[in-house]
Amino acid sequence: MADIFQPFIQKLVDLGFYSFFFPWIITTAIMYGLLKKAKVFGDSPTMNGTIALSVSFLVIGFPLLFGNPTIFALPMATFFTQATVVILFLTVGFLMASFFYPNLTTYLTGVMKHRSILGTMIALGLGLFITSGLIQILIGGYGKPSKTGPPVDVITIISGVVIFVVVIIIATVVARGETVG
Repeated sequence: MADIFQPFIQKLVDLGFYSFFFPWIITTAIMYGLLKKAKVFGDSPTMNGTIALSVSFLVIGFPLLFGNPTIFALPMATFFTQATVVILFLTVGFLMASFFYPNLTTYLTGVMKHRSILGTMIALGLGLFITSGLIQILIGGYGKPSKTGPPVDVITIISGVVIFVVVIIIATVVARGETVG
């Protein structure tokens, strides 16, 4: 039986949804949320929305100007897939932990105040950023990708080292046994 979603997704790809529109929506939403939370320009949703739209057009417009509109498509798809897996993993972990801690929210509120938790989350985000391929956009610039990239073995080893470092950082936080206090 033919896949009923394949023609729909192929039409979205042909229209440029994943190369321009999806990254533009994500950039706009993230910028609006950051501006609203930071209140740099006040509480005006119109001002925050206008600035978020402007910034997202600037960010997404650079690949279009340099001739490679699909530069964000694969790394962003990989990043969001990996981030979804991490979020699901943490959700299941919190669900399992709630069986053993009757008041998990109070415990987590106390634990999340430590600076090492922030370092762990930054390391986890950096690991996702590197292993998804988004770092290649920053390192390689916005020009056309080269025909000869690094070998797959090198990418695998570097990704393994990054994941190993993130796991070590998380393990040191757990080994310290930081408690509410």
